[in-house]
Amino acid sequence: MKIIEKSKLPAFGADTFISHLDGAKIGTLRAFYPRISKALHFPDHFGKNMDALFDCLCDLQGVDIKFKKTALVINNAALFLSKEKVDKKAAVLQVLEDATQADNRYDEFSFAVFFVQ
Repeated sequence: MKIIEKSKLPAFGADTFISHLDGAKIGTLRAFYPRISKALHFPDHFGKNMDALFDCLCDLQGVDIKFKKTALVINNAALFLSKEKVDKKAAVLQVLEDATQADNRYDEFSFAVFFVQ
């Protein structure tokens, strides 16, 4: 996880759906799942596990179709999942990274994650 300064965020275009999460409020997976589900408009049947997270991140059908790109900005990144076991946090970070890869996408959107201090 590379943490950047807020001033280093790219200039997002009008074709980008931007969602912000506050890492200070997401110390655990239990806090993370409902917040990301709401932020990225996951379907009601989202299973709140790593496989379901990956599937939903790779198929962002709930996001308005006028947006071709989706950016997830996690502020206070140092606190993100800070109360979770190291291996669980690493697994979530890997899922987030994997979902940014075009080869893993089920939709025609691009997805990026930014960790901000």
